[in-house]
Amino acid sequence: MNESEILLPAEFAQRAGVPTRVVIQAMYEKRIPRVKLPDGTLGIPADALETFQVPAGG
Repeated sequence: MNESEILLPAEFAQRAGVPTRVVIQAMYEKRIPRVKLPDGTLGIPADALETFQVPAGG
């Protein structure tokens, strides 16, 4: 995988235009890729914005 900008869930949510809880749920369900950061938190590659879809009715 190419070197990509890594976003925290809140920033990813802001760019995607959805509440942060939707992004956290997608991470939990493994519908978006996760990257473990050096401090132990999880981030999301910015490239995932292109394929991220909010589930209907959710």
